[in-house]
Amino acid sequence: MKVRFKTLLCTALATISLAGAVMAVETLPRPGMLSDETIYLTEKLSKNYDTIVIKDYTADKAEYSFVDDKERAVIDKMTPNLIKSIGDSLEAELKSRKLFSKVVRNGKPTGKAVILEGSIIEFNAGSKALKWFIGYGAGKVYLKGKGHMIDAQSGKELVAYEDRETGYLGSMTVMSFDDVFPIQARSMGENLAKFIEKIY
Repeated sequence: MKVRFKTLLCTALATISLAGAVMAVETLPRPGMLSDETIYLTEKLSKNYDTIVIKDYTADKAEYSFVDDKERAVIDKMTPNLIKSIGDSLEAELKSRKLFSKVVRNGKPTGKAVILEGSIIEFNAGSKALKWFIGYGAGKVYLKGKGHMIDAQSGKELVAYEDRETGYLGSMTVMSFDDVFPIQARSMGENLAKFIEKIY
């Protein structure tokens, strides 16, 4: 009886260990290029995909920080150009780094494709008072965005990310947000390309 019990116990433990091993499939490491990164991939993108479809960012649900009504009107007017700049810089960087056989803007996915979708979630115009009297990064001008990459056929999420683009200009400059945001939008696209390169 004892022998049979020990056999059953060993079998059960082995089954649990095997199930745990199957569930614990390791995902790719986070590249550490963006503010927050969640990776669901177990293989590099290049193993399974040859096309990326870049959807234009949205900004309809963005938060406005340190922004009055007049400044919001300025931001709303410049938002289409900021969105275009993110996409343009991302596309240019992906092509220059020779990532993916096809880089498509807002097109219909074909073949082995991933889709990148994102949005600007915060426009922060910064606070000169906080910047000068507190320092240590307080009062920065910044853009914050988030997005994900999904398998075009299944809709399965492969990667999720968030990025707050401040850079040197955002933390130190006396330039206005309307001068800094366009620079930061380009940087968002460039940083995203660097992130994708690490998991490609």
